[in-house]
Amino acid sequence: RSSPVPPNNSGIVVGRLYGNTLIPTGVLSASNAMTNSDIYAVVSLISSDIASMQFHSDELTEQVLNNPTKTINSYNFFQSIVAKMLLYGNSYVLINKDKSVITGLEMLEDDQIGEVIVSDDGQDVTYLVHFNDNRPDTYYDSSEILHFKLITVGSDTNDKYFGKSPLMSLAPELGIGSLSNKLIESTLKNGINPSVMIKIPEAQLDGQAKDNIRNGFVNSTTGENTGKPIVLDSSAQLEQLGISPEVSNFLANINFTKTQIAKAFGISDSMILGTTGDAQSNLDMINQSYQRSLTKYKNAIQYELSLKFGVPIQLASEVTDDQLITRVNTLVTNNIISAGDAEALLKQKGII
Repeated sequence: RSSPVPPNNSGIVVGRLYGNTLIPTGVLSASNAMTNSDIYAVVSLISSDIASMQFHSDELTEQVLNNPTKTINSYNFFQSIVAKMLLYGNSYVLINKDKSVITGLEMLEDDQIGEVIVSDDGQDVTYLVHFNDNRPDTYYDSSEILHFKLITVGSDTNDKYFGKSPLMSLAPELGIGSLSNKLIESTLKNGINPSVMIKIPEAQLDGQAKDNIRNGFVNSTTGENTGKPIVLDSSAQLEQLGISPEVSNFLANINFTKTQIAKAFGISDSMILGTTGDAQSNLDMINQSYQRSLTKYKNAIQYELSLKFGVPIQLASEVTDDQLITRVNTLVTNNIISAGDAEALLKQKGII
């Protein structure tokens, strides 16, 4: 239980893996990952959809989960929890209790978790929490800490007790992207501009003459002359330049990075690249695949809650009106329910 001193049976002190040193290469840390628009899109999408799900449990448990704290609503609370789990691989919440009754939840930052002590028999874990207010550093039994984490692999002690962020697998790709971003920007500037070339065949021009021709062309195609026909004498040839193949290849790297990010987080790249075509069947398949992808993140939340709260807890997506109508129609078509029952159900849901 909570105590300002370590447990008597100290066991093994497990090192921490802080978010700001998550990727050893320094390519992209979890603390600044949200400055990457593609990572932001994926993390925002997944965390928002998980936070939008409804908790199903006993009345007291649902009340706590739907009102975890007085300062943050339940949607934003669990959105942050899932986002941290995606970025750091771990997310921590302190369970506040009045004796044995759970009164609320307190979100902890990654760097508030100090040493983590595993008992000698490996049956319990104690967390040292550093508070940012006037409360002293306190050791908490694992039953008082919600530790949401993603995949844990390997034989190392850290690997056993801490989750891994999908960002870990993106180090090579993000390294390529980081190094090529400036090159892409430079190539775009130099590859797209200038877009027009004027040739003066068999003429040797000094710098001043070239400037005069260039400035004359700019003056005749900008300002009040924008859109007007261009007139050149017989000594000049005008050529329109396109984007070089090198620039096109660099631009293709942008989509490559998006695809790798989606792959690491286990969702279809269509969720951030968009879909080709608007066939409803294609959209339905993508949505079904995405919903299956959310299962691993949903399970990380509901299984930890069930373990620490001691009661079954499930997360489920709300069914939209269109989805409910489709399901009810299928039930009527297959003679599972009557048309009257279907009508009553839709009236009960406020759809008709």
